[in-house]
Amino acid sequence: MSKKKRRLDKDRYGRSFTDPLPSVDPESNERVPVPERPTPKKFNAPLWAGAIVLVLVVVVFAFNMFGSKDRLTVESLNPPAVGALDGGSSVYPANSKLAFTENVKFGYLPAPTLTALGDGTIVAANPETAAEDMGLKKDLDELDAEEFLDQTIAPAGKDTSPGEPLTWDQIVDEFGGDTVFMPAIDSTEVAAPALKTITEAGLEDSTIVRTDDAEVARAAADAGVGAMFTGDVTATGNESLSSDGYTAVAVEAGAAEKWTGVDLDVWATGVKDEKQLDQLADAGVIGALSENPYKVLPSEVKTD
Repeated sequence: MSKKKRRLDKDRYGRSFTDPLPSVDPESNERVPVPERPTPKKFNAPLWAGAIVLVLVVVVFAFNMFGSKDRLTVESLNPPAVGALDGGSSVYPANSKLAFTENVKFGYLPAPTLTALGDGTIVAANPETAAEDMGLKKDLDELDAEEFLDQTIAPAGKDTSPGEPLTWDQIVDEFGGDTVFMPAIDSTEVAAPALKTITEAGLEDSTIVRTDDAEVARAAADAGVGAMFTGDVTATGNESLSSDGYTAVAVEAGAAEKWTGVDLDVWATGVKDEKQLDQLADAGVIGALSENPYKVLPSEVKTD
């Protein structure tokens, strides 16, 4: 079967066969102008190659900075770990920026006491000692954030430096991801905003709330945060603590071994020295809580 020929309505210049041809004066020597061809754009291969390399470097740098950073978590702790109570208040100004900076530098876990100011700001300050440490003429619940941050925390001893106070938000912003926080919280009024700061920072698995308040423990559990019982262990049992949402328990060093083997992580208080801590760690104790972390676990980090 023969193929049907396609009917052509236009020439190769896009003109209809019925369009009149352009008129040209036969006596004219001028040629019909031809449109100028655009100048070809040059392709600078080395420049483009350099730009691509630069983009790749930026992407890798951003990934290393924000995407692949290892974060310290409770599960990744290597026993024995040591929580520095109030930042190590027998060594540094209690609950100070200096204390927490040194905690993180030397591998100890910041264990601040959290409380609320009059304006609701959550801060690192022990209500029982802050008035003396900061020379306050008012109670903490009578201060706002500006007044609190304007204070100076007394040094821990002679020939040592004073410290700067911090809000809880500042602590999380400054050190979040580099350590495990062990804040002491004694009320749901403090727990709610303190836990919100943790969850918004995505640091639930890098925090252990220390408390003897069952409601605080339950609030922590609901937020996906671990809780350590710091009350009288002789008046309670492992089963009741677990049902209240606790995941760990603080026990005096002499009795800590009796609590190992249960479904709660055991942390020892009142540890005398490194030798005792090593013995407790061999028995299954996770770590210790101390106002002088260097005493129970000398740091391997060398100072300049």
